[in-house]
Amino acid sequence: MRSLREIFQQFPAVRERGLDASEVQTSLQQFGSNRLTPLPREPLWKKFLEKFDEPIIIILLVASLLKIVVDIFKIEGSGPTYGGGSLGLIVLSLVLAYGLNGNQWIPSILFALAIVLVLFSAILGHPSIEGIAVMVAVVLATGVSFFSEYKSDREFEALNQSKDAAPVKVIRGGEVQVIPLDEVVVGDWIQLEMGDEVPADGRLIKATELMIDQSLLTGESEPVAKKVRPEDDTSEGPEQPGCVYRGTQVVDGMGAMIATEVGDATMIGQIAKRLSGDSDDDEAPATEGETEEQRIKRKLTISKELTPLQLKLVHLAGQISRVGYIAAIAIFLALLTEGILQGQISFDKLQNDTLSVVSKILDYFVVMVIIIVVAVPEGLPMSVTVS
Repeated sequence: MRSLREIFQQFPAVRERGLDASEVQTSLQQFGSNRLTPLPREPLWKKFLEKFDEPIIIILLVASLLKIVVDIFKIEGSGPTYGGGSLGLIVLSLVLAYGLNGNQWIPSILFALAIVLVLFSAILGHPSIEGIAVMVAVVLATGVSFFSEYKSDREFEALNQSKDAAPVKVIRGGEVQVIPLDEVVVGDWIQLEMGDEVPADGRLIKATELMIDQSLLTGESEPVAKKVRPEDDTSEGPEQPGCVYRGTQVVDGMGAMIATEVGDATMIGQIAKRLSGDSDDDEAPATEGETEEQRIKRKLTISKELTPLQLKLVHLAGQISRVGYIAAIAIFLALLTEGILQGQISFDKLQNDTLSVVSKILDYFVVMVIIIVVAVPEGLPMSVTVS
């Protein structure tokens, strides 16, 4: 961060009247504008594939795949049983791998495999109607969720872009002017009042009981007192009393600063540049353990924090879900027990007529999936948001 002496040497009249029009242009050409380079967007195809990484969608995909595999078994002359068994093993292996390491690409692979099997069964002349129906449900669910989020993302981006036009009070040519935040340049005399967001990095030239919230940079919730330091002070950092940084908040008092760094040269801008290569979308709520990079990323990207009502709905949906899962498993076990007692499922029959037994168990599994899908309100928070 430049010292006040460096700024005053380059723009001698700043301390009396601020920058004039010609000095503003000189500063803009030499040091650049106060715009931050936006973080890269996540590709739309990746956002769409992430929609398959939902518990209900995965359950539907597994049910669809298993049903299609069994239906292919039933097609006379479709090939050896070994091939269908291999498909079943592939599906179960993918589900097991997802359960063990949570790889986000496995649900997408399951979806692609389901499409291939549906086409294969259609080519054989016996398309799996139930499998296709489940796939249509999956496509509708993921499509609606994707387009709803896409629309809200664009609206939030437009809202976030308006932050660059936030008004800032500066002294230029001896007069107080209100300019957009992105027009602040190095050397600008900026007035700070309670409630203002610091528009650039700089050093104080006036301070009256000035308190700054620096939690964005330091993670500390308590505001810190700031005061004027000598012109030749070269110390820098949020802990220094004479330094203020872009993105921090004035919570009490008033003061004035000289902008010494703008745009990507600010501390928040440098962190944003480091994050440009980070493709992980961190949407976790703020915590005391958050890193500086995570806090900056949350500030510069779309805000998706849940409201108190949505948090309560998520909790309610979780409670209902647990009841739904327990009821579904209980019904599956009851149907399985009934099949065993009636002789439809037995070890001897499994050896002699494997397909019949597997098909029967799959029917019970489909019933369990139906109960889970109906009982678990995964879309409750989103439905309230859309409403």
